[in-house]
Amino acid sequence: MGVEIELQYLYDSDDPIMVPAELAGFALAESLRFDVLDTFYDTPDLEIRKAGCSLRVRKQSNLPHPLLTWKGPSERRPDGARQRQEIEVPIDHIPADGSEIVGTLGRYSMWEMVRDAASIPDGVELERIGELKNRRSSHLYVQGLHRVELTWDRLTFPLGDDQVRLEVETKRRRSAHFIAEIDRELHRLFGQRLRVARHGKAKELCVRLYPDVFPDE
Repeated sequence: MGVEIELQYLYDSDDPIMVPAELAGFALAESLRFDVLDTFYDTPDLEIRKAGCSLRVRKQSNLPHPLLTWKGPSERRPDGARQRQEIEVPIDHIPADGSEIVGTLGRYSMWEMVRDAASIPDGVELERIGELKNRRSSHLYVQGLHRVELTWDRLTFPLGDDQVRLEVETKRRRSAHFIAEIDRELHRLFGQRLRVARHGKAKELCVRLYPDVFPDE
């Protein structure tokens, strides 16, 4: 099980997107562009999302296989970033339905963890609850052994307006102490064009599709 530490911002501007060559002492090492289709799964009563978790299958145009990803509930760090546990594994195909994804989770010894984290009752099936399309540009920044990824996400939701998001993420705990300085650097570069995202992408999808369950407080 790994860890995800990230900052998420909304980009409110028609100005062209910029990718800095350096970021808080990190050097740009690699850039990629690809399309992403995320399919999210939950119970009919959305217990996974209510528990602050998410379960998705990602189809990414630059990878040969889909990715199955489980994210636990997030906690807010003192530097403003969100931190949570994450498991991501490549799978050979996209599950056809909710029962097949339960079987896939079982093969990777993940089903019990998902069931217990969301307090899913016995016999409850999983279902597809929504899809999110994304045109992503991903940029890897390095400093010694430290790694930080900056991504620009152009998101299309099933309902409502599109969004452009800027995200900064590291999966290395040692690299997380740079997060506060990166946040300051991004605000120096983009100013009022950036604002902190109220919700993560999975929560934003559910707020739009299921407002009776997740009112946009």
